[in-house]
Amino acid sequence: MKEVMIGNFAIARGLVEAGLELAAAYPGTPSSEILPGIVESKKREKLNIHTEWSTNERCAFEVAFGGAMAGRKAACMMKQVGLNVAFPPFLHAYAKSIKGGFVIVSCDDPGPQSSQTEQDTRLLAAHFGIPVFDPASPKEAGDIAYYALKYSYEHKTAVILRSTHRVSHARESIELFKPGSRKVELDEGLKYKGKGKLGIVSSGMTYSITMDVISELGLEKQISLYKVSRVFPLAPEVLQFVKRQEKVLVLEETDVALEAILDHGAKVLGRRSGHVPVEGELTYDIVRSIVGRVAKGQGMKVPEFNADTSIETALKEVKVTPRPPKLCAGCSHRASFYAMKSAFPDAIFPGDIGCYTLGTSLGAVDTCHDMGSGVTFASGFYETFSQDGTLKPILASVGDSTFFHACLAPLYDGALKKRRFILVIMDNSTTAMTGLQPTPQTGITADGTPTYSIKIENIIEGFGIEFLRIIDPYDIPLMLETIKEAYKYLEKESAGPAVIIARRECLLFSKIKDKDTRDMDRLVEECTGCKLCTKSFDCPGSYFDEEKKKICLDEGVCIKCGMCYYACPTSTEGKSLKALKKKK
Repeated sequence: MKEVMIGNFAIARGLVEAGLELAAAYPGTPSSEILPGIVESKKREKLNIHTEWSTNERCAFEVAFGGAMAGRKAACMMKQVGLNVAFPPFLHAYAKSIKGGFVIVSCDDPGPQSSQTEQDTRLLAAHFGIPVFDPASPKEAGDIAYYALKYSYEHKTAVILRSTHRVSHARESIELFKPGSRKVELDEGLKYKGKGKLGIVSSGMTYSITMDVISELGLEKQISLYKVSRVFPLAPEVLQFVKRQEKVLVLEETDVALEAILDHGAKVLGRRSGHVPVEGELTYDIVRSIVGRVAKGQGMKVPEFNADTSIETALKEVKVTPRPPKLCAGCSHRASFYAMKSAFPDAIFPGDIGCYTLGTSLGAVDTCHDMGSGVTFASGFYETFSQDGTLKPILASVGDSTFFHACLAPLYDGALKKRRFILVIMDNSTTAMTGLQPTPQTGITADGTPTYSIKIENIIEGFGIEFLRIIDPYDIPLMLETIKEAYKYLEKESAGPAVIIARRECLLFSKIKDKDTRDMDRLVEECTGCKLCTKSFDCPGSYFDEEKKKICLDEGVCIKCGMCYYACPTSTEGKSLKALKKKK
């Protein structure tokens, strides 16, 4: 039996077929689909596997590691920057003996596409002596997941499976096996045998691209290609391959893992020699350029590449409205940010990691560092201005999932030290950016089982924070008034943080109700062409028609929430909000 699936589901399937008994994860692109894939197999085949969305990556790591120490076949899943959060237990995991099996799936993000930074998990694994595998396709990712859990169980050591977004999100037809019946041997070794002038060592998706490039250039008999699947410990045959070549080009993402391990000085070409870009994804065009240039340098005839630009040429004639990343039409976060910016235009706005980071386009997010930093930065900014005897408006923002992930200790610390800032917790009842996974407040587990719900407001009250308000952010006037009320509270010497929970369900999770929709004809009819709504509210549901000199609605995107009326200076709502802004 076969199914077409993405690489993350293939990884899930490989782990399940290897006898997985415990799986813990925190969602983060490009790793988010692995745990749901495990849950799907668990339900379909009625398997006894514990599955959980943990509160953060450290929790996921330690839950899985605890299971492995007790004899279970366990795995944890996270993205590459999530491994930073799990770093304290990771530092000691490699030195601990386990009774079961333990696979750490860390999905890297070359580019990066959806992360703060590029990081290479393989380099970290090699540094600490942990076996690490680098699959080159969804099918191989499934095979290696199976192999890795079996390897870990047999050798009683932690093992890392490093995927990348191209492997995790590519699709391939995957054969399904009954648990324990899949036969896997590592697919690595010599793939093309050249003449010894130039050899290429490659792994992961970069290998797949490199193989295609060599074939398309017709250099299969000129260039030797060696595929690596287990980056550490590196097979001795790789070093023997390097010795047989005049020059060796290393193509890998995203750092110098293989290049550093091979370490043959000037013989090895790669990032350190300047032949490979030091940052960014190695796309087809980049790999083709590198291989062609190095091959020419070794005296090989490389055919000229004449790119087919017909599609690009045709697209130049198509009028496409630019759509930079922005919050969804009708997103309650936009209403919150608009109220924050309206209340205190010159405030400091520490932000955080999540879809609400897109508040930058509204001028209500000044910083984006890592999960939880919105609260700690707010504390740091407060202490800085406090030293000068100044009370500066500081409006931090954080999402509900991030609040549970990384903000509890920083907020308690801020309350304990009486730091006077406003924290707006944007509570949309889900982990929206990574696929609508439940939070501790949602009240359901990873497999959909009802469970206890931990309310954010109960935690805030438990910290002893006096100022707490729960607001529907669609009520922009009330939101603005509450923010001003919070700042007035901060003027007291004895005050600590003021917390506002802006609570409304994510529209991807729960569609807008009829009672919350408005007639939008008035917005178009009364438009004077000032463009203020497009500049200050930045909603994709509307656009300015330069010919009509009026705002127009994109009927396929606009959900008719009517929040944009508050950004229109000529509307009744806009005028009333302007009066509220002036109110002390």
